[in-house]
Amino acid sequence: MKPLIKWAGGKRHIASVIEEHLPANWDHGTYFEPFLGGAAIFLHLQPTKASLSDVNARLISFYNHVKLDNDSLIAQIGKISKKFDSTAAKEKLSMYLELRQKFNSTTTTTIQTSAQFFALNQLCFNGLYRENARGSFNVPFGKKEKFPPLDLVAFEQASSVFGGAKIHVSDFETALRPAKSGDFVYLDPPYIPKDATSNFTAYSSGGFGLDAQERLAALMSELTKKGVRVMLSNSSTPLTKEIYKGFRAVKIKAPRMLSARATGRGQISELLVMNY
Repeated sequence: MKPLIKWAGGKRHIASVIEEHLPANWDHGTYFEPFLGGAAIFLHLQPTKASLSDVNARLISFYNHVKLDNDSLIAQIGKISKKFDSTAAKEKLSMYLELRQKFNSTTTTTIQTSAQFFALNQLCFNGLYRENARGSFNVPFGKKEKFPPLDLVAFEQASSVFGGAKIHVSDFETALRPAKSGDFVYLDPPYIPKDATSNFTAYSSGGFGLDAQERLAALMSELTKKGVRVMLSNSSTPLTKEIYKGFRAVKIKAPRMLSARATGRGQISELLVMNY
């Protein structure tokens, strides 16, 4: 099934390729995904027992509302959608900016902020989620004329699939402490940049630098000793190969979706790094 939101580095288009490289009996234990993002791989695999996490509290709040209070969330989104569609074209930018300001004005995670989170994802430029150094969502308006149609079936399916998962806010090191032999971990961190202009690490205001990549590689080694099978997605660069050199790596092709211009999109190489 398809993800509910767009997310930088989302794996919707290569989920079946990633599935081909899963270890045997990957679903006999708990499935861990500590960089949840758009949740494309989880929703594609639909494991019966899962621990899902991310450092982005707004993202996790959205998924928990899908899981626990889907009807109320859809109703709140519907109110925003109706208001946007009834707003005059020349006023839509102002409405978007007002919505963004309301979203950024509170640190609480309510059903209203989850609806705002989804609406901003649908209306912003290129479906991009990005925070500035203060932790505020700062993506500009995507110049939408209509609110994109709400896929009620997808929401209902996701609510059901999320039902068997623990969904919580956590950094990757804390999230993976409970992992034990027989469990499977899928890691999809912000990628090591291919060049100086592609260093998109602002999914959250904390970023994800070289030190974090090295800590992640060290954690993979620890998990290997515990008998936990791990797969990691990352960019295909010499630095990636150096940091994760203790593991098997397979190169795959993936679509590049984030460029503002269609000419900047296309196929790029990525690595799947595995400890099995």
